[in-house]
Amino acid sequence: MKILLLLLILSLSGCLNSNNDSEQDKIKNLEEQRIITDTTEITVRIPSKVSGKKLEIALPRCMFGFSIKNKIIDGIVEQKAAAIIFALPTLSGFPNDEEAIHRCPDFSKPVVGLSFAPLYRNIKAEKLEYGNHWFKRENYRFRLKEKKNNQELYYIGISGKQTMFVNKSETNQQDLRIDFWPFDVKDEYNAFPHQIDIYSVLDEEFSVTYTVYSSRFLHGKYKPPVSQNYFADGLIQIYKHNESLLDHPEIQLGFIQNNNRILDYIHQHSKVVTDQNH
Repeated sequence: MKILLLLLILSLSGCLNSNNDSEQDKIKNLEEQRIITDTTEITVRIPSKVSGKKLEIALPRCMFGFSIKNKIIDGIVEQKAAAIIFALPTLSGFPNDEEAIHRCPDFSKPVVGLSFAPLYRNIKAEKLEYGNHWFKRENYRFRLKEKKNNQELYYIGISGKQTMFVNKSETNQQDLRIDFWPFDVKDEYNAFPHQIDIYSVLDEEFSVTYTVYSSRFLHGKYKPPVSQNYFADGLIQIYKHNESLLDHPEIQLGFIQNNNRILDYIHQHSKVVTDQNH
Protein backbone atom coordinates (compact mmCIF):
# COMPACT_ATOMS: atom_id res chain seq x y z
CA MET A 1 0.00 0.00 0.00
CA LYS A 2 2.83 2.39 0.90
CA ILE A 3 4.52 1.58 -2.40
CA LEU A 4 1.33 2.36 -4.37
CA LEU A 5 0.92 5.64 -2.47
CA LEU A 6 4.53 6.59 -3.20
CA LEU A 7 4.08 5.82 -6.89
CA LEU A 8 0.91 7.93 -6.97
CA ILE A 9 2.73 10.89 -5.35
CA LEU A 10 5.63 10.59 -7.82
CA SER A 11 3.20 10.40 -10.71
CA LEU A 12 1.34 13.52 -9.58
CA SER A 13 4.66 15.32 -9.05
CA GLY A 14 5.69 14.42 -12.58
CA CYS A 15 2.42 15.79 -13.97
CA LEU A 16 2.88 19.07 -12.09
CA ASN A 17 6.46 19.44 -13.34
CA SER A 18 5.30 18.67 -16.85
CA ASN A 19 2.57 21.31 -16.61
CA ASN A 20 5.10 23.84 -15.29
CA ASP A 21 7.51 23.05 -18.13
CA SER A 22 4.67 23.37 -20.62
CA GLU A 23 3.66 26.73 -19.19
CA GLN A 24 7.27 27.97 -19.29
CA ASP A 25 7.55 26.84 -22.92
CA LYS A 26 4.39 28.77 -23.77
CA ILE A 27 5.73 31.92 -22.12
CA LYS A 28 9.07 31.51 -23.93
CA ASN A 29 7.37 30.98 -27.29
CA LEU A 30 5.17 34.04 -26.80
CA GLU A 31 8.20 36.16 -25.89
CA GLU A 32 10.12 34.93 -28.96
CA GLN A 33 7.11 35.65 -31.17
CA ARG A 34 6.89 39.15 -29.72
CA ILE A 35 10.58 39.79 -30.43
CA ILE A 36 10.50 38.67 -34.07
CA THR A 37 7.40 40.74 -34.89
CA ASP A 38 8.14 43.90 -32.87
CA THR A 39 8.55 46.83 -35.27
CA THR A 40 9.24 49.39 -32.53
CA GLU A 41 12.49 51.21 -33.30
CA ILE A 42 15.23 50.75 -30.71
CA THR A 43 18.80 52.04 -30.47
CA VAL A 44 21.61 49.60 -29.76
CA ARG A 45 24.82 51.07 -28.35
CA ILE A 46 28.16 49.28 -28.64
CA PRO A 47 31.06 50.86 -26.70
CA SER A 48 34.52 51.22 -28.21
CA LYS A 49 37.42 49.42 -26.54
CA VAL A 50 39.88 52.25 -27.12
CA SER A 51 37.92 55.46 -26.41
CA GLY A 52 34.66 56.87 -25.08
CA LYS A 53 32.96 56.50 -28.47
CA LYS A 54 29.87 54.35 -28.96
CA LEU A 55 28.35 52.97 -32.13
CA GLU A 56 24.58 53.56 -32.15
CA ILE A 57 22.39 51.51 -34.50
CA ALA A 58 18.69 52.41 -34.77
CA LEU A 59 16.34 49.87 -36.39
CA PRO A 60 13.13 47.98 -35.58
CA ARG A 61 13.50 45.59 -32.62
CA CYS A 62 12.70 42.54 -34.77
CA MET A 63 15.72 43.12 -37.02
CA PHE A 64 18.11 42.51 -34.12
CA GLY A 65 16.56 39.08 -33.56
CA PHE A 66 17.86 37.31 -30.48
CA SER A 67 21.18 39.18 -30.35
CA ILE A 68 19.82 41.61 -27.73
CA LYS A 69 20.82 40.22 -24.34
CA ASN A 70 20.50 43.26 -22.07
CA LYS A 71 17.41 45.12 -20.92
CA ILE A 72 15.99 47.80 -23.22
CA ILE A 73 15.33 51.02 -21.27
CA ASP A 74 13.46 53.89 -22.93
CA GLY A 75 14.19 52.37 -26.34
CA ILE A 76 17.96 52.13 -25.76
CA VAL A 77 20.13 49.12 -24.94
CA GLU A 78 23.91 48.95 -24.50
CA GLN A 79 25.95 45.78 -24.92
CA LYS A 80 29.29 44.49 -26.16
CA ALA A 81 28.05 43.28 -29.56
CA ALA A 82 24.88 42.86 -31.63
CA ALA A 83 23.64 41.69 -35.02
CA ILE A 84 21.13 42.76 -37.67
CA ILE A 85 19.31 39.80 -39.23
CA PHE A 86 18.16 39.44 -42.87
CA ALA A 87 16.90 36.76 -45.22
CA LEU A 88 19.88 34.68 -46.40
CA PRO A 89 20.27 36.11 -49.95
CA THR A 90 20.38 39.75 -48.81
CA LEU A 91 24.13 40.24 -48.27
CA SER A 92 25.19 38.22 -51.33
CA GLY A 93 25.22 40.94 -53.95
CA PHE A 94 23.73 43.45 -51.50
CA PRO A 95 20.87 44.11 -51.44
CA ASN A 96 19.98 40.92 -53.31
CA ASP A 97 16.67 40.70 -51.43
CA GLU A 98 15.91 44.43 -51.28
CA GLU A 99 12.57 43.93 -49.52
CA ALA A 100 14.40 42.21 -46.65
CA ILE A 101 16.13 45.39 -45.54
CA HIS A 102 12.72 46.94 -44.82
CA ARG A 103 10.94 44.14 -42.95
CA CYS A 104 11.21 41.79 -39.99
CA PRO A 105 13.16 38.63 -40.92
CA ASP A 106 11.28 35.33 -41.23
CA PHE A 107 13.10 33.06 -38.77
CA SER A 108 11.39 29.97 -40.20
CA LYS A 109 13.62 30.42 -43.27
CA PRO A 110 17.44 30.67 -43.60
CA VAL A 111 18.80 33.98 -42.33
CA VAL A 112 22.14 35.78 -42.26
CA GLY A 113 23.46 38.53 -40.03
CA LEU A 114 25.61 41.63 -39.90
CA SER A 115 27.54 41.22 -36.65
CA PHE A 116 28.87 44.34 -34.93
CA ALA A 117 31.62 44.54 -32.30
CA PRO A 118 34.40 46.89 -31.19
CA LEU A 119 37.88 46.56 -32.67
CA TYR A 120 40.70 45.40 -30.40
CA ARG A 121 44.27 46.64 -30.61
CA ASN A 122 47.34 44.45 -30.47
CA ILE A 123 48.34 44.12 -26.81
CA LYS A 124 51.81 45.45 -27.72
CA ALA A 125 50.43 48.50 -29.55
CA GLU A 126 49.34 51.77 -27.98
CA LYS A 127 46.49 52.31 -30.45
CA LEU A 128 44.53 50.60 -33.22
CA GLU A 129 46.59 49.90 -36.33
CA TYR A 130 45.18 50.02 -39.85
CA GLY A 131 46.34 48.62 -43.16
CA ASN A 132 46.14 44.82 -42.75
CA HIS A 133 44.47 45.56 -39.39
CA TRP A 134 43.79 41.91 -38.48
CA PHE A 135 47.30 40.81 -39.42
CA LYS A 136 48.84 43.53 -37.27
CA ARG A 137 46.57 42.59 -34.36
CA GLU A 138 47.04 38.81 -34.50
CA ASN A 139 49.88 38.03 -36.91
CA TYR A 140 50.60 34.72 -35.14
CA ARG A 141 47.37 33.36 -36.65
CA PHE A 142 48.50 33.81 -40.26
CA ARG A 143 51.28 32.39 -42.41
CA LEU A 144 52.16 33.57 -45.90
CA LYS A 145 50.96 31.40 -48.80
CA GLU A 146 51.87 33.52 -51.79
CA LYS A 147 52.82 37.03 -52.77
CA LYS A 148 52.06 38.52 -56.15
CA ASN A 149 51.12 41.87 -57.72
CA ASN A 150 52.02 43.67 -54.46
CA GLN A 151 49.39 41.62 -52.66
CA GLU A 152 49.51 38.62 -50.32
CA LEU A 153 47.47 35.55 -49.49
CA TYR A 154 47.76 33.91 -46.07
CA TYR A 155 46.78 30.60 -44.53
CA ILE A 156 44.71 30.92 -41.36
CA GLY A 157 46.29 28.76 -38.66
CA ILE A 158 47.02 25.19 -39.73
CA SER A 159 43.82 24.82 -41.74
CA GLY A 160 43.58 25.11 -45.49
CA LYS A 161 41.44 28.23 -45.14
CA GLN A 162 42.95 31.33 -46.70
CA THR A 163 42.57 35.07 -46.25
CA MET A 164 43.34 38.22 -48.16
CA PHE A 165 43.67 41.65 -46.56
CA VAL A 166 42.44 44.59 -48.65
CA ASN A 167 43.44 48.01 -47.35
CA LYS A 168 41.36 51.17 -47.36
CA SER A 169 41.75 53.02 -50.67
CA GLU A 170 39.94 55.27 -53.14
CA THR A 171 37.72 52.34 -54.13
CA ASN A 172 37.55 50.66 -50.71
CA GLN A 173 35.87 52.53 -47.85
CA GLN A 174 37.53 50.55 -45.04
CA ASP A 175 40.13 47.86 -44.34
CA LEU A 176 38.63 44.56 -45.43
CA ARG A 177 39.43 40.90 -44.92
CA ILE A 178 38.19 38.04 -47.15
CA ASP A 179 38.30 34.54 -45.58
CA PHE A 180 37.61 31.59 -47.87
CA TRP A 181 38.14 27.88 -48.46
CA PRO A 182 39.52 27.38 -52.01
CA PHE A 183 37.29 25.15 -54.11
CA ASP A 184 38.69 21.61 -54.45
CA VAL A 185 37.55 19.55 -57.46
CA LYS A 186 38.24 16.40 -55.43
CA ASP A 187 35.63 17.52 -52.91
CA GLU A 188 33.15 19.35 -55.11
CA TYR A 189 30.18 18.84 -52.76
CA ASN A 190 31.93 20.56 -49.86
CA ALA A 191 29.77 23.55 -48.87
CA PHE A 192 32.52 25.58 -47.17
CA PRO A 193 34.01 27.15 -50.34
CA HIS A 194 30.55 28.55 -51.09
CA GLN A 195 30.48 30.57 -47.83
CA ILE A 196 32.93 33.46 -47.73
CA ASP A 197 33.43 35.32 -44.45
CA ILE A 198 33.97 39.07 -44.64
CA TYR A 199 35.45 41.28 -41.90
CA SER A 200 35.39 45.05 -42.30
CA VAL A 201 36.48 48.00 -40.21
CA LEU A 202 33.53 50.28 -39.44
CA ASP A 203 33.94 53.92 -38.41
CA GLU A 204 37.57 53.39 -37.28
CA GLU A 205 36.92 51.74 -33.90
CA PHE A 206 34.32 49.08 -34.74
CA SER A 207 33.91 46.07 -37.03
CA VAL A 208 31.18 44.37 -39.01
CA THR A 209 31.32 40.69 -39.98
CA TYR A 210 29.08 38.73 -42.34
CA THR A 211 28.97 35.82 -44.79
CA VAL A 212 28.59 36.02 -48.56
CA TYR A 213 27.17 32.94 -50.30
CA SER A 214 27.79 31.63 -53.80
CA SER A 215 24.80 30.97 -56.08
CA ARG A 216 24.66 27.39 -54.77
CA PHE A 217 22.74 28.84 -51.81
CA LEU A 218 20.72 31.38 -53.84
CA HIS A 219 17.50 30.35 -55.52
CA GLY A 220 14.78 31.69 -57.79
CA LYS A 221 14.93 35.42 -58.45
CA TYR A 222 17.86 35.72 -56.00
CA LYS A 223 20.14 33.45 -58.05
CA PRO A 224 22.43 35.61 -60.21
CA PRO A 225 22.47 34.73 -63.94
CA VAL A 226 25.76 33.46 -65.34
CA SER A 227 25.99 36.60 -67.47
CA GLN A 228 26.19 38.73 -64.31
CA ASN A 229 29.64 37.34 -63.43
CA TYR A 230 28.70 37.21 -59.74
CA PHE A 231 31.92 37.73 -57.75
CA ALA A 232 31.37 34.90 -55.22
CA ASP A 233 30.85 32.45 -58.10
CA GLY A 234 33.95 33.90 -59.73
CA LEU A 235 35.97 32.97 -56.65
CA ILE A 236 34.80 29.35 -57.03
CA GLN A 237 35.64 29.32 -60.74
CA ILE A 238 39.22 30.60 -60.44
CA TYR A 239 40.12 27.81 -58.02
CA LYS A 240 38.41 25.25 -60.24
CA HIS A 241 41.06 26.23 -62.77
CA ASN A 242 43.94 26.28 -60.28
CA GLU A 243 44.27 30.05 -60.43
CA SER A 244 44.68 32.51 -57.57
CA LEU A 245 42.58 35.35 -56.15
CA LEU A 246 45.71 37.50 -56.47
CA ASP A 247 45.41 37.23 -60.28
CA HIS A 248 41.83 38.46 -60.35
CA PRO A 249 41.37 42.09 -59.25
CA GLU A 250 37.85 42.04 -60.71
CA ILE A 251 36.81 39.39 -58.15
CA GLN A 252 38.42 41.43 -55.36
CA LEU A 253 36.54 44.49 -56.62
CA GLY A 254 33.24 42.58 -56.44
CA PHE A 255 33.75 41.93 -52.72
CA ILE A 256 34.93 45.53 -52.15
CA GLN A 257 31.91 47.08 -53.88
CA ASN A 258 29.53 44.74 -52.07
CA ASN A 259 31.09 45.77 -48.75
CA ASN A 260 30.87 49.46 -49.69
CA ARG A 261 27.13 49.10 -50.30
CA ILE A 262 26.69 47.32 -46.96
CA LEU A 263 28.63 50.09 -45.18
CA ASP A 264 26.44 52.70 -46.88
CA TYR A 265 23.36 50.91 -45.58
CA ILE A 266 24.80 50.73 -42.04
CA HIS A 267 25.63 54.45 -42.10
CA GLN A 268 22.01 55.23 -42.98
CA HIS A 269 20.93 53.65 -39.69
CA SER A 270 23.85 54.37 -37.36
CA LYS A 271 26.10 57.03 -35.93
CA VAL A 272 29.07 57.27 -33.59
CA VAL A 273 28.59 59.29 -30.41
CA THR A 274 31.02 60.22 -27.65
CA ASP A 275 30.39 59.44 -24.01
CA GLN A 276 30.99 62.74 -22.23
CA ASN A 277 31.60 60.92 -18.93
CA HIS A 278 34.47 58.82 -20.31
